[in-house]
Amino acid sequence: MKNRFLVRRIFLLLVAAILLWTVLTAVIYSFVAHPVFTRIKAQELLPRAEIIAKNVSGMYNFKNNGTFASTLIDHSDELFGNWIYIVNPEGEIFCHTRLPNTKEDLGEHLASLVVEEHWELIQNPKRHHLVEIKIPPQDDRFLILSVPIINPDDGQIKGTTVIVQPANEMDAGIQSLNFALITSSLIVLVIMVIPIIIAALRILSPLESIRRVSIAMAEGDFSQRADETQEGEIGDLARTINWMAEELHASFQQLSNQRNNLKQIIDSIEDGIAACNRDGKITVHNDRIYSLFGLDPQYAKNTTPDAFLARTRIGSFFSEAMNKKEAVSCVMTKDHRQIQVVITPLISDQNTITGAAGLFRDITKEQQLEQIRRDYVANVSHELRTPLTAMRGLLEPLTEGMVKDPKDQQRYHNILLRETMRLSRLINDMLELSNIQSGTNAIELGPVNITDIAHGLFDAYDTTVSEHGQTLQIHNAKHRLPPAWGNDDRIEQILVILIDNAMKFTHEGGVITIETAADDRHVHISVRDTGIGIAADDLDHVFDRFYKADRAHNEPGTGLGLSIAHIVAEQMGAELTVKSEPGQGSCFTLSMPTADNVMRSLDQMKDVYDSHDEN
Repeated sequence: MKNRFLVRRIFLLLVAAILLWTVLTAVIYSFVAHPVFTRIKAQELLPRAEIIAKNVSGMYNFKNNGTFASTLIDHSDELFGNWIYIVNPEGEIFCHTRLPNTKEDLGEHLASLVVEEHWELIQNPKRHHLVEIKIPPQDDRFLILSVPIINPDDGQIKGTTVIVQPANEMDAGIQSLNFALITSSLIVLVIMVIPIIIAALRILSPLESIRRVSIAMAEGDFSQRADETQEGEIGDLARTINWMAEELHASFQQLSNQRNNLKQIIDSIEDGIAACNRDGKITVHNDRIYSLFGLDPQYAKNTTPDAFLARTRIGSFFSEAMNKKEAVSCVMTKDHRQIQVVITPLISDQNTITGAAGLFRDITKEQQLEQIRRDYVANVSHELRTPLTAMRGLLEPLTEGMVKDPKDQQRYHNILLRETMRLSRLINDMLELSNIQSGTNAIELGPVNITDIAHGLFDAYDTTVSEHGQTLQIHNAKHRLPPAWGNDDRIEQILVILIDNAMKFTHEGGVITIETAADDRHVHISVRDTGIGIAADDLDHVFDRFYKADRAHNEPGTGLGLSIAHIVAEQMGAELTVKSEPGQGSCFTLSMPTADNVMRSLDQMKDVYDSHDEN
């Protein structure tokens, strides 16, 4: 019966009930049996006392001591175990049975009691009088039965016959019966142990099944079922437990699906998310929060979200939001990144704080784009204002007739034409950049001969460069290079921008060189100059729109050429890089994949798709 608490309880309860029944029966029996035995004993003694009283009535008249009554009185102790006393009308003991040696010390006490019973019967005449007394010092119990002796002639009471019966025999009988009762109850208990255990097990077997199902449910196993074949309340309970198990299984499955869906949704969000309970312990988070703060995946595996909050001091924002019951927003700087933090308290229907949820966004690019937008607007405004200001300064004197000399008027008109062309170039470059970025004009790519393009540019710009007092050279162009993957016109556009840029920033006597090279995977064409060079701080920004190393924007050009070249190179799948040192000149290199590698990759992709379609 190990681990069967109810079986042990029922077994012990039944055993205790039987034992209690035995004890109570014995106690009640002792109280009930005593008066019953006393009454039985009195009914046994009464006929004998009446016979003796009837026979003794003649002894008063005839003084005859040899009668049957006197013999019975003398031998009453040996025959019946009691003592008979004959009391005359004056209250004197006429004769009595001799007491045994062990009771001689009670003679006087018994004699006085007998006389008292005599006078009680004389004063209150009745058929008999029964009394039970205890005589110290041993508290011996005695039954005293008094019967009046009636004179047959006149019907008057002539004396009393008193029988003194020791209660030892009666007490021994009661004790014997009690012992027999207790012994039989214990035997019955021993005999009933096995049936009680079997009955308890049969009764509690359905409950054990229900208990097993309940424990399995508590451990998360909802596949167990209780026995529903039982009738009555046990069967109803089993069916209820089984129904509850099915409902809980469905509810937990639904919660698990919702939790998994929520986890997948949270993990798919680009922003970092974390939620905590009222004690500040993280309950929900995604791994994006670690990368936002520049922590590697290995660190994320070896730490906990709570430790991460403590390290980054973000936990204070959660506490502040919960204490104030309002959202807390701020921007944190971490490793040159701007992270927007928004913590919102979670409030229940009872208006109590249950926790807080935090959203972490990397707004570095947004702020950079915003800064680029502001710079773009400022640069466009500046670039437009410069020619417009110059044109206004020339138009106003002409309009007011302040310029009279035809030569001055011609000079003003030439300046106006130059500024107008400058403004037109700026607008055209802006439109060109916008069209390239929007992708409205698709670039058709194919094999390109870089050597021919290099020679063509050299032939086209040799004279122009010479007019600026500079020298245009070409290196390694005699070697036949593998075809590159690109577009002739776009490559030439990029190289024209690079040559034009080199002419602007190279002094007279400087050298501009067109170089070509190739490796296993790429074809390279470079434009190198011996100009003023680019400062290290400006190298990362040379391809930005309107960027000029001269912050006053006094340098020639719109500042959009290199930006257009860089974007066109990206759309062709090429890469435009720059190397430069101040005072040593600059080298812009356009790297394009070889046509053979690209074609080979396309063939492999075609084979993969064809095999997929066949399957």
